[in-house]
Amino acid sequence: MKRRGFLQQSAWLLAATTATGTGFVLGDFPWQAAVADPLVKKRALLIGINRYPEATGSDLTGAVTDVALQQQVLQHRFGFRAEEMLTLTDERATRAQTLEALQRHFADLSSNDVIWLHFSGYGSQVQPSPDSEAVEPSLVMADGLDLPLSSLWLLLRSLPTPKIVTVLDTSYTYPGNPLLGNLRVRSRPSPTVAQLDSEQRQFQDQQRSQQKANLKRDVPGWVISAAALPQVATESQWQGFSCGLLTYALTQQLWWLSPEASLTNLLTRTEQLVETFAGAEQTPSICRSGLERCDLPTELPSPLVPQLAALGADGVILARDSGNDPFKLWLGGLPLAVLNRYGSGSVFSVLPEPGTPPKGDIKLQVRSRSGLNATAKLWNSPDSESSEIAPGRLLRESVRILPRTLPLTVALDSRLERIERVDATSAFSGIRDVNSVSAGEQPADCVFGRVRRATIAQTYSTDLVQLPKDQGTYGLFSVGRELIPNSIGEEDEAIKKSVQRLVPQLQALLAAKWLALTLNEGASRLGVRGTLSVLDPEQSVVLQRQTRRARRAKGVRPLTGVEGTLDIPAGSRVQYKLENLGDRPVYYLLFGLDSSGRAVGFYPYETVTDGNPPTLQQPPLNPGDSVVLPWTEAETWSVGRPIGTVSMKLICCDRPFGQALTLLAARQNSPRNPRSLTPLETPLKVAQAIIGDLHRASLRNTDPEAFPSDVYALDMDVWTTLNFVYRVV
Repeated sequence: MKRRGFLQQSAWLLAATTATGTGFVLGDFPWQAAVADPLVKKRALLIGINRYPEATGSDLTGAVTDVALQQQVLQHRFGFRAEEMLTLTDERATRAQTLEALQRHFADLSSNDVIWLHFSGYGSQVQPSPDSEAVEPSLVMADGLDLPLSSLWLLLRSLPTPKIVTVLDTSYTYPGNPLLGNLRVRSRPSPTVAQLDSEQRQFQDQQRSQQKANLKRDVPGWVISAAALPQVATESQWQGFSCGLLTYALTQQLWWLSPEASLTNLLTRTEQLVETFAGAEQTPSICRSGLERCDLPTELPSPLVPQLAALGADGVILARDSGNDPFKLWLGGLPLAVLNRYGSGSVFSVLPEPGTPPKGDIKLQVRSRSGLNATAKLWNSPDSESSEIAPGRLLRESVRILPRTLPLTVALDSRLERIERVDATSAFSGIRDVNSVSAGEQPADCVFGRVRRATIAQTYSTDLVQLPKDQGTYGLFSVGRELIPNSIGEEDEAIKKSVQRLVPQLQALLAAKWLALTLNEGASRLGVRGTLSVLDPEQSVVLQRQTRRARRAKGVRPLTGVEGTLDIPAGSRVQYKLENLGDRPVYYLLFGLDSSGRAVGFYPYETVTDGNPPTLQQPPLNPGDSVVLPWTEAETWSVGRPIGTVSMKLICCDRPFGQALTLLAARQNSPRNPRSLTPLETPLKVAQAIIGDLHRASLRNTDPEAFPSDVYALDMDVWTTLNFVYRVV
């Protein structure tokens, strides 16, 4: 059993969870103390390239958005001023301009100053010299020229400060296809390796000559890379914009960074978000020397302006104009899972200025949204209070508006033949609440394509000889083209038959999509902590998630487990534990997809026999209490095959799940063990019932007339959904 991605040794976890002191340390650098010093300078260089010369290959669509994501979080959570951030996008990011900017923008820094460097775009590989068989990674600049990472490291070594964070949202190996499922690959689409040109060789020789004393020094600071060297980095489409998976996941976590957060948990949570979409094909890494993965415990500061550290936010007010919708918002802290369906009418609380007491609960209501930009007006507050709301004020979700209709979008794999895509489009058009699109053209929830026997063998650990011919069958994949095993059909199955066979699986995926829209542990007002314990004869490893309010509860011990992703061997025994660290009773359900893609749930109940027929009711978890699922310390659940990703959601509410429990009780074909993790026969109806219960619980705090009848209005005060993701290996 192991941690994936950023951290590989248990020593990292120990270091992360036992750190003490007044500031977090990155390497040997006490960031909080340094940045609090007014003499410390901060500089950021942010590079994003969508448009490339035609000879380089197809353009990207999300790299420039990455620059905006980094720019906003650095300014509003890290305290960078606009003049301290230099952005180079598209045609401005040629190799010559980038090298000049690297030297000019950082020229006046000293040994205590801070640098943030970001690159989004294509990566590739180059041969250092014509007579060398070696290759090295490179960044592809806007003019199509390669900037080898060795040149970048030489420049960073020439700077006077070692306090550098470098984020590389790119990859260097082209997999032969510009798409990974429905994700676009950020590797230059070329099967050949370019040779390093004489201009760059001369530049490197010059730098080495000037840095004779520093040549053996490691690359200063830390390098956060979107993927390990042999893997691919990807970007994804959302409603109204595209962005790199790493950049959005990282910046979202930075919006919610809290004083007690460590680099360990910051990056593992980032990894988990990337894992949700790209699967095992993209594993972010943190490096200390070149692109070799670190194996040392590290800590990251809380946001670099200490007085903002305790807040955590979903967005910020960018500007204020005159008119009906005067406030311009940036919503870069919202969870990835809600971006495509986030509705107008959602409400945000305006957080008080740091160091000042709150002056009432001032709220803004979203009137329109385009991507991550939104307009808003004052909501349920006197106009006199609006005079205090200035650009730069942070926002936190208060009420989330979701539509009552939610389609599942299936991308048709780019490797399907044209006639196959035509037949699949026709077949999917006949299924309610399911749309089909061509892969890479629009946001999607899964991918329909051929399943080769090698993929089946890897998933089930089966001998290839026992499987059908390599032409394979049809099935469903995640958007990162990870097989959903439960969707595999028979050899030579017709497409129409395949699609009809997949209807139950599509309903399970749509149910999971509904409940993913409820993820809110950052903004929730409930104080709860969930723990997944993996029990082993030699050790116990835990995966923990908790709300921000639980983090701040008095007398609550620090986290003692991982917040990212685990690899768990099939056959392992697991338990969940839920702790109520708040001030109200909570009710809870466990719902998710196992590694086969099957919907499963756990819904604790007590049978009430004084009615006819008998009914079920839920026991509450009172403040200060905890419960083990499945209900006793001696009981566990077994992790079964096949190999794949498991995503389980622990949903808590301060009101009983009345409609959901009634539906679950009515659907029982036989008496059920109340301690079992049960396959769900109608997962879509269950998910919609849960959303309905959360909506009704929310309306007690809100005027029912305040929102349209065709939406769900979910109040952050009444519920939270904690997400547990792990891989069966």
